Amino acid sequence: MKIKPKQFALSLYEAIDGKTSARVKSVIEKFVELLAEKNMLTKADKISSEFIKIWNEKHGIVEASATSANGLDKASIKLLENYIAELSGAKEVVLNEKIDKNILGGVVIRYSD
Repeated sequence: MKIKPKQFALSLYEAIDGKTSARVKSVIEKFVELLAEKNMLTKADKISSEFIKIWNEKHGIVEASATSANGLDKASIKLLENYIAELSGAKEVVLNEKIDKNILGGVVIRYSD
């Protein structure tokens, strides 16, 4: 039976959830050793991506992007973060700003799926 990256990520999350930083470091080291031993290090990127998704979901974090033609000022960014948090029910919003000169005006916001 093949173990999928999402299953690895969930197992890793459950192993470190609520642990001290020293214990987390130890678990991660052993996890990487296990991947190396099983010749599965090529799955590390996918496992990391899945882990981040799980971590964000469990901690109420939403990743979003805001694309505009000229960039946004700090007040606009804060307003967008608050709006996305309200829409999604997130405790925290991580907003990545992008500039695209092909946009005629306004802002394109993407979060979740």
